[in-house]
Amino acid sequence: MVILKAIGAFFVKIWRWIKDTAWVQPLLIVGAIFAIIFSIPSITTWAKSIGGDTEGAFFKKYQVSLEGEQRVETDGSSSSSADKLMTSLYRNTTLAYEGNGGDDAKYDKIDDAAYGEKFFVLFVGSDCSGCNTLEPGFKELRDNWNAIYEPTDKGAFKCYTIFTDQDSANDDGYDAPWDVAFHRMLSNYVPFFNDTEGFLETTPYYIHESPTEENYKYYGQPSISEGKFVVPTILLVDYTKVAQDQNRAGVSEILFGGLDSLSKSQDKAEYLMKMWNHTDTDTIGDGYGNTFSNYYNH
Repeated sequence: MVILKAIGAFFVKIWRWIKDTAWVQPLLIVGAIFAIIFSIPSITTWAKSIGGDTEGAFFKKYQVSLEGEQRVETDGSSSSSADKLMTSLYRNTTLAYEGNGGDDAKYDKIDDAAYGEKFFVLFVGSDCSGCNTLEPGFKELRDNWNAIYEPTDKGAFKCYTIFTDQDSANDDGYDAPWDVAFHRMLSNYVPFFNDTEGFLETTPYYIHESPTEENYKYYGQPSISEGKFVVPTILLVDYTKVAQDQNRAGVSEILFGGLDSLSKSQDKAEYLMKMWNHTDTDTIGDGYGNTFSNYYNH
């Protein structure tokens, strides 16, 4: 008790000194103002974390990890979760593309339904301005799926993300450029990126919108040493019967970047829903239809 009284008396003396010393008071006020200003970013980050709205949190929720990614060319196998997803995409898209060839080709049912019949796959980064721009659109789309934005196939929202800058515990076992887990994954699936690029350059979106060809080049022929793979990259994977009937099954659509030309998250979400509804035969409001659809009218 004596110690507590002594401590209390000490602070009382300090307070009296502050009150009696005029020049100290303005300094304390200015210091308090600067303390509040500098703490605003931390407060904002804390508030967002409470609400689950920190940048990257949405994409992290759907992350498929590259941890443990090996280079098949040298190690003979690879077992990361992202690698398993890519294996499924490659195997089932190959089947789909064979079926997309016409009446003489037969599309076999996908042999791995773990990821669903229709879903988005995103290549994103943790320090990526385009990803931060894109993320609110995907969050808006998911949160208002079937409420505002209506999938014509009535399917559920499904999304998987691969972070191109994710570290893996075995990175140190490789020399550059293979000391990046995503680079090893790219090298494992060069045929997948080659094949899907060829198909994606025949889609209605590519024909109607004339997107930047260089993005397709670095997607289909990944420059591993130069690191020019575009992030974010959005794929739509569609194995549904409607896509099969239109010869558009498998990896069906691609977008690059954060949809920067669309400022509102609602506009981004609507655009992404058009991408999802790429086999829709109906026009979309403006009379020109869906640019992702075979039935787009110029």
